[in-house]
Amino acid sequence: MKIQTEAANVWLRAHVNMRAGLLREKPAWLDIVAKYPPNHNFIKKAHLPNKGDPRKLALTGYQSDDLSKTRLSKSERKSKNRLVHRVPKLVFMEDSLRKVFYKQHPWELARPKNLVENSGEDNKKCNWKHMLQLHKQLDGESVVQRTLWLFREANMSLFEAYDKARFEFYKLRMSEEMESHVAREESSMYGAVFGHTVVDTNLREEQKYIDIWTEVGQEKTKIMHANKNRSSAPAGSVIEEGSLAISLFEEVLLSEPNAPEDPEDE
Repeated sequence: MKIQTEAANVWLRAHVNMRAGLLREKPAWLDIVAKYPPNHNFIKKAHLPNKGDPRKLALTGYQSDDLSKTRLSKSERKSKNRLVHRVPKLVFMEDSLRKVFYKQHPWELARPKNLVENSGEDNKKCNWKHMLQLHKQLDGESVVQRTLWLFREANMSLFEAYDKARFEFYKLRMSEEMESHVAREESSMYGAVFGHTVVDTNLREEQKYIDIWTEVGQEKTKIMHANKNRSSAPAGSVIEEGSLAISLFEEVLLSEPNAPEDPEDE
């Protein structure tokens, strides 16, 4: 009898035995193996080294023609099917569109987003036949979903759908900014007063300290140039940089409240 070297022959042998009447009952695994046949050879074979290889003879010092290899190398121990049980990386078209959009429009990431949802299914309420949605604010995700809808429903190429969605997004952004400017002007006309925003206040406070340190830096530069030329000056004229810089900073900082106020604060 020929030695069976493939596991798939198990099904063939059982099928032949059933037709010949050697098996009275059908094995429970027969249909499963027929539907999902094994495609690997599970028979282990002895690994024999290359015969007559002069390099092996030079390295080992003995002739290995009649020797069998009893241990596998590190590379041979690695399973050829090591990637079978690894979870595949999921790749979606939406991720590529988001990456491209936010790379072209990085300041869109600075806009605040509403992450609160009542049921977690607010996206199902959106109809992407148009860009502007009632249940979702306008952002980069609107461009992504609108692009996918045009790509699937309008039979456009991906580049055409992305450009169309992007220009629709620009128009809606410009209309939003125009509405906010008009509303601000109307409110000012009726007597509304708009104070400084938090960002403006932070920038003004930061600029004060930048101006102070600019003056300190100029004074320290003068001191450095003076100390470089101290060889020509009389003895005992070396200036202490640290104490003078601190005194200059304290002097400018203490005199800051007496400075005229910003006309915008009035």
